[in-house]
Amino acid sequence: MRTFITFEFNRETKEKIAELQNKIRNESIKGRFKYIDNFHLTIKFLGEVEENKIGLIYQDLLRKIKGKEKINIYLKGLGCFGRGDVIKTIYLKCHGDLDKIKGIYDEVDKITSNYGFKIENRFTPHVTIAQEVILKSKFENLQKKFEEYSIDNIVFDRVTIMKSEQRDGKRIYTPIYEIHLK
Repeated sequence: MRTFITFEFNRETKEKIAELQNKIRNESIKGRFKYIDNFHLTIKFLGEVEENKIGLIYQDLLRKIKGKEKINIYLKGLGCFGRGDVIKTIYLKCHGDLDKIKGIYDEVDKITSNYGFKIENRFTPHVTIAQEVILKSKFENLQKKFEEYSIDNIVFDRVTIMKSEQRDGKRIYTPIYEIHLK
């Protein structure tokens, strides 16, 4: 089963992200824009994993992460991966309790490495808005236009292990396990 470990947003935050996404869509010639229900902050993409291994990872994460403090962030500013005619990813930048996010990321990386997953040396907390985007003008113009757009008062109160499936041409995410923060 295709899986990843993530922080989920509540509906109100997803709607605010979708609002900005629609404005970016209007500034684009084409692109793959994420479905509103799929906005999240990925901690680690695992890919195809056997179900029993996911259960073991969950148990280990539960021991290490349960009871850690909730995380407060806000989203402001646009970034991208892969510039050029086609931008690989346009994302919203995360601000706030990034040390807490990094702490959970480090725990996840350590635990998953025990199950054969590669330790990743770089982690940029972000929220993907669109992929394979061709803009009407330069990315810097888009950044400037939306530099003051901010989504505040976001609280992450759980870490979720998510299943990802393709259904009717659409990516569907389903929570498998949740680990609550305090």
